[in-house]
Amino acid sequence: MQFNPGAMKERFTTIFLVSNDNRDTNFYTVDTKHVERFRSYLTTAAASLTAILLTCLVLFILIASARNEIGTLNQRIFSLKNDLKLLDSLEIKKKVENIENNINDINKYLYERGVFKYENAGGPADISGNPDANIYGFYLGKTDLILKSIKNVPIGYPHTGEFKSFFGYRANPFSGRGSEYHKGLDIKGNTGDPVRCTASGTVEKAEFDGGYGRCVVINHGNGLKTVFGHLSEFKVNQGDKVNAGDLIGLVGSSGRSTGPHLHYEIRYKEESIDPQYFLNLKN
Repeated sequence: MQFNPGAMKERFTTIFLVSNDNRDTNFYTVDTKHVERFRSYLTTAAASLTAILLTCLVLFILIASARNEIGTLNQRIFSLKNDLKLLDSLEIKKKVENIENNINDINKYLYERGVFKYENAGGPADISGNPDANIYGFYLGKTDLILKSIKNVPIGYPHTGEFKSFFGYRANPFSGRGSEYHKGLDIKGNTGDPVRCTASGTVEKAEFDGGYGRCVVINHGNGLKTVFGHLSEFKVNQGDKVNAGDLIGLVGSSGRSTGPHLHYEIRYKEESIDPQYFLNLKN
């Protein structure tokens, strides 16, 4: 084995420390490998600090940008909330106006048909200040249904005149002896007087029908029909769509009749019911 003295030679570094007034000077001898190691640590620390500072700078920029975006979004959200409040208010206002219009139409219709005018009803008021649009929508649907339904219910007078014979049993009008069941209401008139429809519907029949003479039958749906007998003339044809107040015929004395008058019937599911209950709802 051969010994190499150069391989075992160590390197040293001398460090001088001089005071500010240059009076004192100290020096230290340190193994060079420690100096190089310290230099390596210092370089690494500097690099790490630089990376940290750059990272903090980037984060600061990102945070500032995010804050600006959040501020912009908050402004947009606030604006949208105000827009939604306005839309809700307009929607509710529109529904309330539609409800009021429906109620006015119902009152007008009942008034024109000679029926008791429906007065406004009361109830506990909602003072919460936060009306629910769904509630208005619900009642709007209800009033629509009421208006549609009531227009198909035969109410009011088909002809103005004196009542000559009522619904139910009566004496035979020809002989005066015995009794017979009268299915409607006889209203006296003059030949040619107007006879008007009492509800919306479809003309089911407009033809001569035995004892009814010239007869018009109108189907109002939901099992309701009206019958107009003893007419002198038709003003409608089978299949016609009619509304309350439309002229459908003229008073006459056709069929089994003792003189000019209108025979008026209301049928529900083909069963005759007393028309007087539908002439004026105040009774």
